[in-house]
Amino acid sequence: MPDLQTLAFIVFFVAVVSIGLSRSWRPLDRLRRRRTTDFRVEAAGQPVRRGDHVEALVTITSLRDLGSPEVGVVCTEYYDEESTDSDGHTTRITCNTLAHESWTPVEEAAGVQSVQLTVPVEAPFSYEGDALSFRWELVARGRRKHRLDAQVRTPLSVLP
Repeated sequence: MPDLQTLAFIVFFVAVVSIGLSRSWRPLDRLRRRRTTDFRVEAAGQPVRRGDHVEALVTITSLRDLGSPEVGVVCTEYYDEESTDSDGHTTRITCNTLAHESWTPVEEAAGVQSVQLTVPVEAPFSYEGDALSFRWELVARGRRKHRLDAQVRTPLSVLP
């Protein structure tokens, strides 16, 4: 039988790992993908440079339960942090934060729509490092009141 201190450390470790995973894996995205089958987004003309326009092709096959559609460019920064517990044990966790996001409304109509979006000149470029990363995505979402938004994502490559 483990002692109380060992049990407390195990609970703390599981909590830290869970928080880290939930921050980096976006647990609601899997549910959104299952519930979002009538909605797609694609990027035409990749890769793009900072300051350039990217053409987002938004496909809506059904307006049922879609909400108010919009499309945007989103850059997420992923970075590592060291976390130290009360016993002095250090763990490395991956956190994320929005580095940039901008949204444009999309007409509530079935079919394919083309929307021009701009990647800001001062924004970071796509980068995958060991301790720091910047990931760009085109995101289409249907904003729904009091419910989980419909949402689809596609990677976007942004050059320096």
